[in-house]
Amino acid sequence: MAGKTFRRKAIVLVIVLGIALVVSTLVLAVLSLMTQQSRVAESKIKRIRAFYALQGGMVNAVENLRKTNSIGGSGTLNTIYIGQGVSGYPAAGIPVNIMRSNGTGLSGTDTITINATY
Repeated sequence: MAGKTFRRKAIVLVIVLGIALVVSTLVLAVLSLMTQQSRVAESKIKRIRAFYALQGGMVNAVENLRKTNSIGGSGTLNTIYIGQGVSGYPAAGIPVNIMRSNGTGLSGTDTITINATY
């Protein structure tokens, strides 16, 4: 009788360990997917912030050109920082580089290049 009880307990133990293995595998898979989705969401948020920082840089450049016909001290390169001190942005803000190239556009017009690193 003791042998049958031992076999039943051994079978139950194997089944419980198998179920625990399946559940832990599922938990690890879910955690991996959640981590991946978190990274994707963070990347999208950074790109959206950079997009709006670039729009702010474009507005800044157009306003400076309208007022002074210059985008910065020398008129060729200017760096502004969008989002300084704003929650969710880097402490120093997002650096936006604005460059004006004289006469390189269509029919000799000036081109303005705006870049941001996110």
